Amino acid sequence: MQTAERTLLKDYSDEEKGAYLGAIASLATADHAASAEELEHLGAMADAADISADQRSAVLRAASELSDEELKRCLEILRHSDLRYSLVTDLISFAESDQNYSETEKKTIEQVAKHLDVNKEQFSLLDQFVQKTKEADVKPEDVEKPGFLASLGLQDRFQQSGLNWKRIMPGLLGVAGPLLMSSLLRRRGAGGGMSSMLNPMMNRGGIGSLISGLSGGRGLGNIGSLLSGLLGRR
Repeated sequence: MQTAERTLLKDYSDEEKGAYLGAIASLATADHAASAEELEHLGAMADAADISADQRSAVLRAASELSDEELKRCLEILRHSDLRYSLVTDLISFAESDQNYSETEKKTIEQVAKHLDVNKEQFSLLDQFVQKTKEADVKPEDVEKPGFLASLGLQDRFQQSGLNWKRIMPGLLGVAGPLLMSSLLRRRGAGGGMSSMLNPMMNRGGIGSLISGLSGGRGLGNIGSLLSGLLGRR
């Protein structure tokens, strides 16, 4: 298991990290079994999160098997974790990645948020967070700076709504993930296919860039069939 100086999704349990990456894997590859490059991408994310071999296998399985069972399991775990807020934020970022955040995609993410017990006020604030970071052209390294949330005018509103920024921030793959992934690649001396696939996303540094690499920038337009019949069930 890769031990990194800085880990993706730090301070969360192995089960929570595996569930989060598994949910991302399921949703990002909802309309197709993951390609070899996408599996390599997911494997690198799993290494950056320093998860166990069992959790790593589950993440790759979620991307390879076109079934809602693995996603259902992951979402049930996340319903009891602060990572549910990070997931909703990253899904919004992911939907934005193709420059076509449709009303249908927004309603789909709202359904996911409801399933995860994220209330309407919290969803609205997370949506505003994504829009403001996009407008401000936020870079991954900006997220960890003191006063970052206040600079967006959202700190007080986050606190009032029960959103704990210190717990949410480490899970934002679309915002902070590229910085940690780039650091991991440098430590590993990665080259060839892995480096050439991931580095353009690191260099762009934009919201959703890391996750959108799993779907070729197609956004969330193809997850409806995977989620139908799943959301609303406990």
